[in-house]
Amino acid sequence: MNAKKFSDALSALDGRYVEEAARYRRKHGQSFWVRWGAAAACLCLLATGGALLIQGRGRAAPDPQQVQIPNPILTVASAAEMEAYLDFKVPVLEKEVEAYSVFISDGYPTMGQVDYADGSQFRIQYGSGDISGIYGGTLEESREIAGVSVAYYQYDSMSYAIWEVNGFACSYLYTNGGDAEVDLLIQQGP
Repeated sequence: MNAKKFSDALSALDGRYVEEAARYRRKHGQSFWVRWGAAAACLCLLATGGALLIQGRGRAAPDPQQVQIPNPILTVASAAEMEAYLDFKVPVLEKEVEAYSVFISDGYPTMGQVDYADGSQFRIQYGSGDISGIYGGTLEESREIAGVSVAYYQYDSMSYAIWEVNGFACSYLYTNGGDAEVDLLIQQGP
């Protein structure tokens, strides 16, 4: 719009409208609350930030005592001590034992493991299923020994047997001649 048209438009205005516009006062209520609300929000942010800074002082490095996890494997001295923890009988073969271990889950002893000096290993736990800890083995054969169904598996160079008896799951990882030892473990029973 050029200057002439603008001047003509202003002269066409009625003087009453101009006077009324000059007397008109804007309401200050809304802007008052907006200003005070913004100030209050800033004050809250400063207070929260200050509290967090004060709370975090003095902790330059985390305390390693608070992040340690208890060992879930308890090594014991004998089969009798293992049975005391587990509250059930653990069959043990008549050969040199390397270690007796009790596995703890959720704060309770749940599984017993006997490691033998020749590399074989026996595990027992309440329940059912494969507790050998070996996954991907090939089923070689299934046999019944003293009324108990035993599954024999092969995985790489390891042979192992798993069975369930009287509410317990058992596994035996063995080297040569393990078949006869599985029979002895089942006869001793839990």
